[in-house]
Amino acid sequence: MNKAMKLAVIFFVMILCTTISAYSAEKQVLLKTTQTWDNAEYKKLKIKKPEVTVLKIIIGVNEELPMHKHDLVNIAYVKKGTLTVITDNHKEITLHEGEVLPELIGKYHYGKNTGKVPVELVVFYIGEKGTPLSVNK
Repeated sequence: MNKAMKLAVIFFVMILCTTISAYSAEKQVLLKTTQTWDNAEYKKLKIKKPEVTVLKIIIGVNEELPMHKHDLVNIAYVKKGTLTVITDNHKEITLHEGEVLPELIGKYHYGKNTGKVPVELVVFYIGEKGTPLSVNK
Protein backbone atom coordinates (compact mmCIF):
# COMPACT_ATOMS: atom_id res chain seq x y z
CA MET A 1 0.00 0.00 0.00
CA ASN A 2 1.49 3.31 -1.01
CA LYS A 3 1.95 6.27 1.31
CA ALA A 4 -0.99 8.25 -0.13
CA MET A 5 -3.30 5.26 0.29
CA LYS A 6 -2.18 4.75 3.91
CA LEU A 7 -2.83 8.43 4.68
CA ALA A 8 -6.27 8.20 3.05
CA VAL A 9 -7.16 5.13 5.16
CA ILE A 10 -5.91 6.82 8.35
CA PHE A 11 -7.87 9.97 7.46
CA PHE A 12 -11.03 7.91 6.80
CA VAL A 13 -10.68 6.05 10.13
CA MET A 14 -10.17 9.37 11.97
CA ILE A 15 -13.30 10.84 10.34
CA LEU A 16 -15.27 7.69 11.17
CA CYS A 17 -14.14 7.77 14.82
CA THR A 18 -14.93 11.47 15.11
CA THR A 19 -18.38 10.93 13.61
CA ILE A 20 -19.10 8.02 15.91
CA SER A 21 -18.02 9.94 19.01
CA ALA A 22 -19.99 13.02 17.94
CA TYR A 23 -23.21 10.99 18.10
CA SER A 24 -22.44 8.91 21.17
CA ALA A 25 -24.04 11.35 23.60
CA GLU A 26 -26.84 9.84 25.62
CA LYS A 27 -30.09 11.59 26.38
CA GLN A 28 -32.85 10.81 28.81
CA VAL A 29 -36.19 12.61 29.07
CA LEU A 30 -36.46 13.76 32.68
CA LEU A 31 -39.87 15.37 32.31
CA LYS A 32 -42.46 15.80 29.59
CA THR A 33 -45.79 17.03 30.89
CA THR A 34 -48.81 19.21 30.24
CA GLN A 35 -49.57 19.73 33.93
CA THR A 36 -48.15 20.59 37.32
CA TRP A 37 -47.50 17.94 39.98
CA ASP A 38 -51.02 18.35 41.42
CA ASN A 39 -52.53 17.55 37.97
CA ALA A 40 -53.49 21.16 37.10
CA GLU A 41 -53.29 21.54 33.31
CA TYR A 42 -51.04 24.24 31.89
CA LYS A 43 -53.23 26.84 30.25
CA LYS A 44 -52.37 28.44 26.94
CA LEU A 45 -49.35 30.59 27.69
CA LYS A 46 -49.56 34.16 26.45
CA ILE A 47 -46.13 35.63 26.97
CA LYS A 48 -45.43 38.84 25.07
CA LYS A 49 -41.89 39.39 26.36
CA PRO A 50 -40.58 36.01 27.59
CA GLU A 51 -37.92 35.89 30.25
CA VAL A 52 -36.11 32.73 31.31
CA THR A 53 -34.34 32.51 34.67
CA VAL A 54 -32.35 29.56 36.01
CA LEU A 55 -31.51 29.44 39.71
CA LYS A 56 -29.40 27.13 41.80
CA ILE A 57 -31.04 26.86 45.23
CA ILE A 58 -29.49 25.15 48.24
CA ILE A 59 -31.73 24.25 51.20
CA GLY A 60 -29.90 23.28 54.37
CA VAL A 61 -30.64 20.17 56.42
CA ASN A 62 -33.96 20.62 58.30
CA GLU A 63 -34.46 24.00 56.57
CA GLU A 64 -37.94 25.03 55.42
CA LEU A 65 -38.72 27.70 52.82
CA PRO A 66 -41.49 30.25 53.48
CA MET A 67 -45.01 29.66 52.13
CA HIS A 68 -45.05 31.15 48.63
CA LYS A 69 -46.54 30.87 45.13
CA HIS A 70 -45.33 31.22 41.56
CA ASP A 71 -47.26 33.07 38.86
CA LEU A 72 -45.16 31.60 36.08
CA VAL A 73 -44.07 28.18 34.84
CA ASN A 74 -41.15 26.70 36.70
CA ILE A 75 -39.52 23.31 36.79
CA ALA A 76 -37.22 22.14 39.60
CA TYR A 77 -34.51 19.50 39.14
CA VAL A 78 -33.31 17.88 42.37
CA LYS A 79 -29.56 17.63 41.90
CA LYS A 80 -28.93 16.36 45.43
CA GLY A 81 -30.92 15.49 48.54
CA THR A 82 -34.57 14.94 49.43
CA LEU A 83 -37.18 17.69 49.08
CA THR A 84 -40.77 17.59 50.30
CA VAL A 85 -43.18 20.18 48.87
CA ILE A 86 -46.37 20.89 50.84
CA THR A 87 -49.37 22.97 49.73
CA ASP A 88 -51.42 25.22 52.00
CA ASN A 89 -54.17 22.56 51.89
CA HIS A 90 -51.67 19.86 53.00
CA LYS A 91 -51.09 18.02 49.69
CA GLU A 92 -47.49 16.94 49.50
CA ILE A 93 -44.93 15.31 47.26
CA THR A 94 -41.41 14.12 48.08
CA LEU A 95 -38.62 14.17 45.52
CA HIS A 96 -35.18 12.63 45.55
CA GLU A 97 -31.91 13.19 43.71
CA GLY A 98 -32.39 13.10 39.92
CA GLU A 99 -36.14 13.72 39.99
CA VAL A 100 -37.94 16.65 38.37
CA LEU A 101 -40.90 18.66 39.68
CA PRO A 102 -43.31 20.67 37.50
CA GLU A 103 -44.08 23.31 40.13
CA LEU A 104 -47.51 24.64 41.05
CA ILE A 105 -48.72 27.87 39.46
CA GLY A 106 -50.73 30.35 41.52
CA LYS A 107 -51.04 27.99 44.52
CA TYR A 108 -49.32 28.54 47.85
CA HIS A 109 -46.83 25.92 48.97
CA TYR A 110 -43.44 25.54 50.61
CA GLY A 111 -40.50 23.18 50.35
CA LYS A 112 -38.49 21.62 53.13
CA ASN A 113 -35.39 19.50 53.29
CA THR A 114 -36.47 16.13 54.68
CA GLY A 115 -33.16 14.40 54.06
CA LYS A 116 -29.77 14.16 55.72
CA VAL A 117 -27.79 16.36 53.27
CA PRO A 118 -28.38 19.84 51.86
CA VAL A 119 -30.86 19.87 48.96
CA GLU A 120 -29.44 21.26 45.73
CA LEU A 121 -32.02 22.37 43.17
CA VAL A 122 -31.71 23.79 39.69
CA VAL A 123 -34.93 25.66 38.96
CA PHE A 124 -35.97 26.91 35.50
CA TYR A 125 -38.53 29.76 35.39
CA ILE A 126 -40.33 30.89 32.22
CA GLY A 127 -42.71 33.83 32.27
CA GLU A 128 -43.46 37.39 31.29
CA LYS A 129 -40.45 39.67 31.74
CA GLY A 130 -40.53 41.33 35.15
CA THR A 131 -42.83 38.76 36.79
CA PRO A 132 -41.56 37.94 40.29
CA LEU A 133 -40.20 34.40 40.55
CA SER A 134 -42.14 33.86 43.77
CA VAL A 135 -44.53 35.75 46.03
CA ASN A 136 -44.53 35.03 49.78
CA LYS A 137 -47.83 34.64 51.63
